[in-house]
Amino acid sequence: MKGAARVLLAGSLCIAASMAPAGQSNVQFSAQAVQETTDGNNRNARIYVGDNQVRLEYYKGELLMAEVYDMKNRRVLLMVPQQETYLERSLPEGGMINPMLPPGDSNPCLHVPQATCRKLAQEPLFGRDADKWEMRVKQKGRELVSLHWMDDERHMPLREQWPDGTVSELRPLGEERLDGRPVERWEKKTTYPDGRITLSTQWYDPELQIAVREELADGKFRALRDIRVEPQPVQLFEVPAGYRQLESIPAGATRREPPPAPPAH
Repeated sequence: MKGAARVLLAGSLCIAASMAPAGQSNVQFSAQAVQETTDGNNRNARIYVGDNQVRLEYYKGELLMAEVYDMKNRRVLLMVPQQETYLERSLPEGGMINPMLPPGDSNPCLHVPQATCRKLAQEPLFGRDADKWEMRVKQKGRELVSLHWMDDERHMPLREQWPDGTVSELRPLGEERLDGRPVERWEKKTTYPDGRITLSTQWYDPELQIAVREELADGKFRALRDIRVEPQPVQLFEVPAGYRQLESIPAGATRREPPPAPPAH
């Protein structure tokens, strides 16, 4: 989901093509990412968020895997500490941003570079100041038009009307405390053209400027726990001395499933 649930997808990290405002930085912290499902397929990973860098640690069998998404140096690292090996890939210059970086403004085209957006009016929604935007994007020779009501403070979509008739709304439900941290509770309702409705709830952390928990109606949830806000050691995002570089991921180190995904972008 977009907006309130702006947080990394562990494994893919939700790194999006965009143009991030120069000089912005994210809050540095560490946390435990957990995902629980009704079928017992639960997963967890440790996350370290540095200065425009993110590290994920999880186990694949008995192997500890460490993924580093280094937007500062435009690279992705996959390290296997027990084997003292690593794989490195480059990120396109100017084409990736830190998923933990708060958006600089409410333009819905910020993460959709192939689209064009136009601000139509100021239209308060759900008791919050918001701007109404029109987005146009071409797909397979067709121009698709959607409408987006963007929250002025949080820069997230309070309502979105898509070309196929789908409508999503994100409503504030008030302030709470979650795991000892002050958060905002938001409910997302999506209505599809066939009349189906899906509901989810997110808890948005104003200090981190991301959602730290998401619950779905079927009982599934994803969350960040044991959040510790503090500068992260730069060594976490570097390859240790003596590690051997590989050209491809060893078969024994390839994971079949991503580690847990906190609320999606």
